[in-house]
Amino acid sequence: MRKGRYFCFLVFCITVFLAACGKKKVEPGVPLQDVTTEYETEGAVRAVAALEDGTVFAVTASPSGYKFDRFDGEGKCVDSYILDGYVNIDSIVAAEDGKIIYFAGQKANSIHLYLFAFHTDTKQVDELCDFGMDIARARKIVFLEDKMYVMGQEKMRAGSFNNNADYDFSLGDTLLCCSMEGGEYSNLDFEYPINIAESGKGTLLILAYFPNEGYYFMEHNPKSGSVKQKVKLDHYKFDDFAVCNNGNSLLYDYVGNSRGLVLADFDNLDLEIDIYMDSLIAVVSDSKIWYENGRVYLEDASSQKLVGFPLDDVQKENRTVRLVATSELSYIAPYGCGYALERQEEDWDKIALKVLAQDQDYDLCMGSSGYARGLAMRDSDVLCPLNDVPGIEQYFDRCFPYVREAATTESGEIWMLPFSANVYAMLVHEERAAKQGLNLHNNMTFAEFVQFVQGLSEKEQGMFYMYPKEIGDDILGKYFGHYTSVQGEKFLDYMEGLRALYQKENLLNPPGDVNQEILLCTIEPFGRFPMSLSYLGRKGFSVYSIPKGEDLDKNNVTLYYLAVNKKSKYKEEALCYLADLIAYLMKQDELLIFKDYKTEVGSREEQTHKLFENGEVFFAIDEDIYQKDYVEVLKSNQPLEEYAKEVERRLQLYLKE
Repeated sequence: MRKGRYFCFLVFCITVFLAACGKKKVEPGVPLQDVTTEYETEGAVRAVAALEDGTVFAVTASPSGYKFDRFDGEGKCVDSYILDGYVNIDSIVAAEDGKIIYFAGQKANSIHLYLFAFHTDTKQVDELCDFGMDIARARKIVFLEDKMYVMGQEKMRAGSFNNNADYDFSLGDTLLCCSMEGGEYSNLDFEYPINIAESGKGTLLILAYFPNEGYYFMEHNPKSGSVKQKVKLDHYKFDDFAVCNNGNSLLYDYVGNSRGLVLADFDNLDLEIDIYMDSLIAVVSDSKIWYENGRVYLEDASSQKLVGFPLDDVQKENRTVRLVATSELSYIAPYGCGYALERQEEDWDKIALKVLAQDQDYDLCMGSSGYARGLAMRDSDVLCPLNDVPGIEQYFDRCFPYVREAATTESGEIWMLPFSANVYAMLVHEERAAKQGLNLHNNMTFAEFVQFVQGLSEKEQGMFYMYPKEIGDDILGKYFGHYTSVQGEKFLDYMEGLRALYQKENLLNPPGDVNQEILLCTIEPFGRFPMSLSYLGRKGFSVYSIPKGEDLDKNNVTLYYLAVNKKSKYKEEALCYLADLIAYLMKQDELLIFKDYKTEVGSREEQTHKLFENGEVFFAIDEDIYQKDYVEVLKSNQPLEEYAKEVERRLQLYLKE
């Protein structure tokens, strides 16, 4: 009997030990900000080259002209040289010892393009090759096997080729090869090259277009002169790129890409890994990427400074995590922190059903408190608790209390990580309002605002640009966040007020373009996008709270969040990603849901932060309850008492589900 007990105890210990060994401990990685070096550049960064010891050379352009800067490994400028008499410098190559910097450009008094050698010790510039008028600009140069490959552009040759191609070939991209010994050059036989980069294997990688075939990466061997296909692209996406990971991966960005600089392997170009969020390339089409000696360099969109970081410290090696989100939320997805995230897009109804049904075909889901069924997901016990994710307690300590409350179940489990937030507010031009004698003020009640709008004359048409539905969605969303019935006068009062606003719809939302010179008031979202974008073209405006009921005195803050599938096969990878994301967000100091968000007194940033300070999260109910038809009811003559009875019936059925 005693031996049997010992045996059972031994089996139990072994089982516990094996279970503990199999569980991966979630540890946060080093935040991107901690491995990024910012260089003291002044002016637009046009070209970069780097040495193994961390020395960086950069060409910058400003109204005063072009100059070379030399930086140490900490980003401090240790030497500068004004390039008097040289213009249109867009690419440089450094010799291994750093004593010579090769660059292509024009002399100020010549229309020819030249290849030059700049000696860093003597500051002497030697002319190596005269390309004449064959090319007017060198977008990139690559040095291989005593040859300089020049990706140039001829003068405008508009209309020479179109054929419905995605890329604009009117500038006449041309690929030349220059012998460094004799200074002679020849044209490589590519009719429509787009750009080049060193492959990481001693060969030249060429992105080119072939009529009737499409876009290809071609590999040119400088020793043999042979060319072979490497991979075909489904469509044109980017022109500038860098090659990394021993020639196996690409670094690139493209205009309109909300995720910044991404990395993709040649054998799976559909899987794009986020490497750096604030790339200037997504804003300025001719910005560039550089990869030298294991480090990535680019111009940061926020600081407009050159930054660099080691790729190995940013790129993660993980089994691919499947992230499902709506197409709307895909545009505001958080930084991927170097993880391989396979992004899937679905309608929210399908996502919610997938979560509630405990499907195993996703690992992470992205949601919004403005989407229905969020509370059902929270209370269903199908999501992985996040309480043990490193840094999450410190993260919520910085957030306003209502953020933690929304992310926590009654039993104390953290069910989601909010990574962004949004609040609607009025932008009001106080000076114009005063001149018109219009009493618009902050924290107006809904009743006050309705009375104000009813007193507006037709002469003021065009001074407002706001949809009544924005106000309606906000106030009704808050109402159903507080009340579980529409019995009583409050709901009818709000509906009567909204009906009055819709009677002035043409005034509040005038047809045609808005005259920015006389615009007085508009409603805008804040927090979802960078603050600079929210205020773009809105000089002279102040941020006011959107009108709200006296009983609904909080601002309706929408949270965007990530949640982890409890039954995911790659749950540990997903949790590791959240730990890294938290570390990244904690270093950003730019979340408006942070209590310690830094603002200047009296600034619009402070006004906006106060909206979040007086915020509350209201999880949406199913749109079938009221959202899908309330606008039609307001625009019709249907009695509101009759509509209220129907809403009450739907609401009670919904609450019983």
